[in-house]
Amino acid sequence: MPAVQPTEFRYTRAIITFFAAYVIVTLLAVALSMAAEAAMHNPPTLDMVHSPSYVFAEKFFPIINLLVWTAFSWVYFKLRRNAPVPTREALTLGAFWLLFAILVDYVGFVLIKNPFSLSAHDFYIGQFPWIYLIYLAILVSPILYATLRSKRAIAT
Repeated sequence: MPAVQPTEFRYTRAIITFFAAYVIVTLLAVALSMAAEAAMHNPPTLDMVHSPSYVFAEKFFPIINLLVWTAFSWVYFKLRRNAPVPTREALTLGAFWLLFAILVDYVGFVLIKNPFSLSAHDFYIGQFPWIYLIYLAILVSPILYATLRSKRAIAT
């Protein structure tokens, strides 16, 4: 396998890590929401995103996203072993993942009608500020990973 150049953005790897992280984040968010509903014993509601258990759980979604996307930043950059992570590539990866997340969210949660779908207003306004904090977490996770990795390299 040819050596990867330090500044080469790897689109295939970025897409694969995006979908893996997206699925894991979604599963963790659903599990947290279901656990909160089971623990809080709220009456059933047809409007899931306004139920007390979901409103409680969504406050933790940005943290879940920050942890998962940072971990998948490690997966994306792990072939670099001891090489420093270029800040430009980390920013490119964050922007790439953010654009994909916005697109997948819009298609999966607004356009396609399903039990979890919402109107554009409910998704982008009704979930304020949490959806935007999630998007910020996706954007900064590769940068956070690059910073942590460079600090660790300096410490050793």
